Amino acid sequence: MPEWRMFNYPMVINPTWQKIKVKKIPPKDLRKRMDSEDFFILDVRPLSSVKKAPFIKGSVRCPLVYLAERYPEIPKGQPIIITDWAMKQSPVAAKFLIAKGYPVAGVLKGGMERWESDKLPVDIRKTSTKLAPVSSGHEGPGH
Repeated sequence: MPEWRMFNYPMVINPTWQKIKVKKIPPKDLRKRMDSEDFFILDVRPLSSVKKAPFIKGSVRCPLVYLAERYPEIPKGQPIIITDWAMKQSPVAAKFLIAKGYPVAGVLKGGMERWESDKLPVDIRKTSTKLAPVSSGHEGPGH
């Protein structure tokens, strides 16, 4: 963004977007809530992240760059938690989905980096572009 501004490229500020508040949920709080609440956990890390990466078990991956075209595949019937590696992309994804009417409960505070440092359980798996839970051998619906 600083370079964009330096060259005076056009920018649009959306006041509605700026007013959207996103709750940041600490990893240990989310882990406790996962025992009693059914969340749809969306991981928006980019495709360039490592080949085998830590994920929250049952989470679904959709890189932020694909979210605008793939968001209709996300269920609206349960609260959504959004994560990434270090909470850089997740707030943007959360605002986007909230603006589209999705029930976003919040973003994982500190992202997967903090989840891992808090020694919470992870699922190490190959990354995928499928918008479905990806675990060993499961490829999800035909995407």
